[in-house]
Amino acid sequence: MDFAPSSAYDPVGIAPLEEGMKRVKFLCGLLAFLATGAFAVAGDSVFWGGLPAGPFTAGFKLIETSDPSRSFPSPAGEGLSPRPLRVYVWYPASRAAGETMRFDDYVKMALADFRTSLLPVPLARGFKAAELEELRRQPAGAVREAAPASGRFPLIVFGQGLFFESPLSNFVLCELLAAHGYVVATCPLLGTRYRLVNLNVEDIETETRDMEQVLAEAAGLPFVDPARVGLVGYDLGGMAGLLMAMRHPEVAAFLSLDSGILDKHYTGLPATHPQYREDRFRTAWMHMTQARFIRSKADRSKTPSLFERKAFGPSYLVHVPTTVHGDFSSYAALGIKAEVPGYWDAPASDPKPVYERICRLSLAFFGSALQNDGAGLKSLVAAGADPAPGAAALRIEAKEASAGPPSEAELVSLLIEKGIGEARPVIERARAALAGRPPIDESVLNWLGLHFLYWWGREGEAVAVFELNAAIHPDSWSAYNDLGGVYEELGRKDEAIKSYKRSLEIKPENDRAKAGLERLSPVKKEPAST
Repeated sequence: MDFAPSSAYDPVGIAPLEEGMKRVKFLCGLLAFLATGAFAVAGDSVFWGGLPAGPFTAGFKLIETSDPSRSFPSPAGEGLSPRPLRVYVWYPASRAAGETMRFDDYVKMALADFRTSLLPVPLARGFKAAELEELRRQPAGAVREAAPASGRFPLIVFGQGLFFESPLSNFVLCELLAAHGYVVATCPLLGTRYRLVNLNVEDIETETRDMEQVLAEAAGLPFVDPARVGLVGYDLGGMAGLLMAMRHPEVAAFLSLDSGILDKHYTGLPATHPQYREDRFRTAWMHMTQARFIRSKADRSKTPSLFERKAFGPSYLVHVPTTVHGDFSSYAALGIKAEVPGYWDAPASDPKPVYERICRLSLAFFGSALQNDGAGLKSLVAAGADPAPGAAALRIEAKEASAGPPSEAELVSLLIEKGIGEARPVIERARAALAGRPPIDESVLNWLGLHFLYWWGREGEAVAVFELNAAIHPDSWSAYNDLGGVYEELGRKDEAIKSYKRSLEIKPENDRAKAGLERLSPVKKEPAST
């Protein structure tokens, strides 16, 4: 969502459960849970509502680990310790019955995540004590430590959001994805130095690195296919997810949920992060956000949003008919009736139908991007992602685009591994696909050329790399300066002079080129008259 000052920040609005059949279903679920001695098949959760049961049971495990490369204040206040990381993992498990987790299990893990005895505010203020006690006894949709199903499954890394820091906030979608054949891994959102998460580059980088470590931890599980990776980012997690998609070209799909990335955010984030590079954002992308946050097409034609600016990879912009941020989270499935100051006003309608359509569309998106099943997504796009007759549709703008040329990282790797001869035509094709824009940054090629020249013993290729740099950055005085310097180093005087002169044409006050020309073409002094 757009994190704005409090007057513009509209978090979540949760509606009461309907009477009648919904209350009956709720009570029947509780009776069934108790009657089976806490054993049930995952997917019978009362929180799932009308969401489709998958071919698998959702298994769950919690991995306690840490990042020794980063420090964090120790719980006992005794200095620093490795940064803790509690990795929540949902995964496809066999359909055999098992002990289903209760909602209380997620609540207790949320308390342990932040070493607190205080309940999350939406729970503490959203329910009367008796209601919350009953809710905490309800079965969720996952079986703890269930035996994994056979096979290897796509991995989805989930980034949590500001004010919704615990994975408790998104357990329903995570369970649903696991039941439909995905491994979902996430961790709590925790600040860099303390629990508080700030809206700054440092803390967004911290969340991005946490997500990267979650990816590394989960990719090593035997039931994960590390060649198929997707991301989900809710709220602030969408900013971190966007950065992660930009610097990890192997990520195949990115789903952002009500995150402030479509247009310029009032903080400047995530664009102020030094690794924010829109030219590297080529993964399949679906952005779901409140319809009121999406400008008209006429306005976007004048000032393009990220949806228009993204040049490669399929993109979907979903107008969600809600004005409440929490409708994108599992809180929409809990039946909260009360106003919760700082989160949402008294609910005006039931958020469950909207949330269930968000979950269904998320399933279809990942099915298309990670499981080569695009039929479901196409039908939902055509139907407006509205499976419920009479309900407000999730209007979808779809932009199909080519996957684009190889990324900068792939091209540099090709140069290193295969050499300039094999890489040059690939780079030229990439440049053409980018309408003449350089596919590799000038500084990257310069640094690579220096390595070839001085440290890797590949002097012959070094010249070709510097020549390539000047060719794809024809208006760069520094690229021609560097090329002139290499020619001079290798004794190729005429070519060095030509390069220095070209550098001076672009930037006449360039002292480096002037000095190079003086060394190579010294002005002859006239003999003194007698």
